[in-house]
Amino acid sequence: MSQPTHDPAKPLLEVRQLEQRFDVSGSFFDRLRFSGGRISAPRRIVHAVNGVSLAVKRGEVLGIVGESGCGKSTLAKTIVKLHEPTGGQILIEGEDITHHDFTRMRPVRKKLQMIFQDPYASLNPRQKVRDIIMEPFLESQSAPVPDLAERALALLAKVGLGVEHLDRYPHQFSGGQRQRIGIARALSVQPDLIIADEPVSALDVSIQAQILNLLMDLKDEFGFSYLFITHDLSVVRYISDRIGVMYLGFMVETGPTRTIFAEPKHPYTQALLAAAPQLGTKLGPASEQVRGEVPSAIDLPRGCPFRQRCPLAFARCADERPELRPVGGGQAVACHLSEPATQPAFAAI
Repeated sequence: MSQPTHDPAKPLLEVRQLEQRFDVSGSFFDRLRFSGGRISAPRRIVHAVNGVSLAVKRGEVLGIVGESGCGKSTLAKTIVKLHEPTGGQILIEGEDITHHDFTRMRPVRKKLQMIFQDPYASLNPRQKVRDIIMEPFLESQSAPVPDLAERALALLAKVGLGVEHLDRYPHQFSGGQRQRIGIARALSVQPDLIIADEPVSALDVSIQAQILNLLMDLKDEFGFSYLFITHDLSVVRYISDRIGVMYLGFMVETGPTRTIFAEPKHPYTQALLAAAPQLGTKLGPASEQVRGEVPSAIDLPRGCPFRQRCPLAFARCADERPELRPVGGGQAVACHLSEPATQPAFAAI
């Protein structure tokens, strides 16, 4: 693959204070019924992504981890602009694409591709494999049909499929094969960054390792970067250079993978690791089971978003939302306990 000219000092992807909100107030008739025909019903807003900042370097794998419903997939879809962001910035090699329309996004999509979670829903059931794979390429440039067929066959070979698969339809493949087709489609435009949204969670355990190994082999061969979304800590530990931990739409901890697993700083990260223990991992006192349920993303808690479940919460946590701050060793943590001057007076919050 030819390497384009680029500035090594700039992150390949940079996200600054990204926000995503969804209005779930209901239909016009729901609001009319609620208001008695006179007064507008209150709007109900889901705060899915809340001021998330991150950067991905060229050739790096950044894993985003957290419980289901924490905003990981929404973050991924907002970055590729399947959802228009409601705040913040998205930059690709320094170019601000936050407000790009469909036409202006077309050249950007050559740099940025996505592998979706569900291989059954992400492929067009009416298209043959050759057309599915080459569709992104055709969107970006024109080429003679014979060349396209050769290119599609070469891409299939890269993901472990053969010429006999070119003229089949998605329903004729297993889940693992469909995901391989999705990977080949993402590769067709030779992207710089692939966003993989839970790419193995819908597959049998026996197939997951094969797909993960394929993804890493392709990265080594082509040199692109991954933003890898997952809830599986064993996967993120295997595939990532750095990790970002999300909770309720907030980024609560980031850092090198080895450091995060060896010395997690945020009580939520410690709880996640305690739920999936690893041999040789040292956990802090907050690794005990967290209490309660995840709060509603419609009515965000005041102060720290994790305070209602945190066994180490103290008075300040209820009044002040912690910012993501560097703590050394490449880690950053959004927790008042990680600030050197903090002297908590512990109390139930």
